[in-house]
Amino acid sequence: MFGFELLLFSALFSALSSILFALATRKLNLAEFAEVFLYASFSLSFAAMLLLLHYLLTDNFSIYYVYAYSQREMSVEYKIGALWAGKEGSLLLWAFASLLVASIFTNYGKKDVRKAKALAVLTAICFFLLLMLLFSNPFEVLAFKYSNGLGMNPLLRTPEMIIHPPLIFFSYALVACMFASHLTGIEDRNLARLSWALMTAGIVLGGWWAYRTLGWGGFWGWDPVENSSLLPWLSLTAYLHARKGKEFFAYLSMVFVAFTAFITRSGILSSVHSFGEDPMGWAYLFLVLACAVPLVRKWEVEDRCYTSLLFGAMIVVVLLGTVANLFRNVDRSYYLITFTPIFFATAMIALYRLRNSNRKLIHIGVILLFVGATSVWFFEQKDTVVLNPDGKADGIEFYLQNVSTRWTPEKTIVRAKILSSLGLIEPEIHVYPQSTVSKVYIIGNPFLDYYFAMKSAGSNSVELEFYRVPLISLVWLGSALLILGLASQKLGLRPRK
Repeated sequence: MFGFELLLFSALFSALSSILFALATRKLNLAEFAEVFLYASFSLSFAAMLLLLHYLLTDNFSIYYVYAYSQREMSVEYKIGALWAGKEGSLLLWAFASLLVASIFTNYGKKDVRKAKALAVLTAICFFLLLMLLFSNPFEVLAFKYSNGLGMNPLLRTPEMIIHPPLIFFSYALVACMFASHLTGIEDRNLARLSWALMTAGIVLGGWWAYRTLGWGGFWGWDPVENSSLLPWLSLTAYLHARKGKEFFAYLSMVFVAFTAFITRSGILSSVHSFGEDPMGWAYLFLVLACAVPLVRKWEVEDRCYTSLLFGAMIVVVLLGTVANLFRNVDRSYYLITFTPIFFATAMIALYRLRNSNRKLIHIGVILLFVGATSVWFFEQKDTVVLNPDGKADGIEFYLQNVSTRWTPEKTIVRAKILSSLGLIEPEIHVYPQSTVSKVYIIGNPFLDYYFAMKSAGSNSVELEFYRVPLISLVWLGSALLILGLASQKLGLRPRK
């Protein structure tokens, strides 16, 4: 059991690398030694990732993390997802991603004093994450080896769990690299665009995941953790539109990444997406304050680009709503009243620029996203019907054909087969030892989704909850066009003068 030692030496080498990169700003040849320590730190973090994955795949329940987030009955793909399902594993992923980005960045572009200074900052951030990981320690050994584990939260046992966290944490690692680069006068459009693309993909995938999970508030529920994750995306978007003063939004993006970590890991705000209360989560306030220092020094936004100002206004609205949750519950009506008009103005600018722009895909994506999102937020309808065995609601006729039960080692699956005027509906309830999860059934077309979830089931009756969700397809199409539009843009490194 030497996982902790891997993390300890990784943190030590990261600290040495940061110190040597800082010294290399005076004596550049020290950067070569700093790189060696950086590669060593990365290699050890990678080894720690592989070791924890090995423990998960081999059901080593003497490790607390494995006991808490895995069980024998879980499939291999979900055991892989369990690697970053907990706060310790996700932090390990973030540290690994940051070290990987730093290692690549050392060989990207010209090696000079500015690069050394940027790497000193970036490896210092890596050291902070590894230090936090040492206090969390995903390799903690239990006094007693259990025969089975508690298992990952059933709501997380989806394919999205395998992809969503890596997208988000690699985008955060790139934001840190962009932050460090701007501190030394390097404007790297590749970093900003790649980070934005990964973060967009992660948020969209998270929205798709939430949409298909009953109880998570649809594709966007204005949950405090969701909001905090939106803040760095808004700041990055403002950065990409800004003509001047990009440094402000680069610094702000990193502040919001640290703020998101604080909200998610401290448990200060209640959320289905948080890791619960953890006193160590408050240490992320230090990272927030440290990253805010250059932001305070660069507090004035020089740019007068209307789009950047609109995204800045969105940031203010979302930040105020998120922080206000500390004192009172802020429901979605606040965001519909304040956020939607700004979103509308942004869509109108995109429409205006559509004719003469070389970013048509992006602007079309913004317009479609606005139409789809506002249609869902304002016109979604919900209803409930009890089938015993037939029923009718909202002009739709239902007939319960049968309710079947199937047992697997991991769970019990209750499935209803319902005939309706819309077609066959087969919602499920998955019963785990820890909890019960409804698996929704969606009948959709380009204009409307009918979204069904079984709330309860008997031998000859079920309670069915369903939603009419208009134009949700435009949310997915618009989001895809945003990413494709950015991918079609020419990338390049352009040092700031």
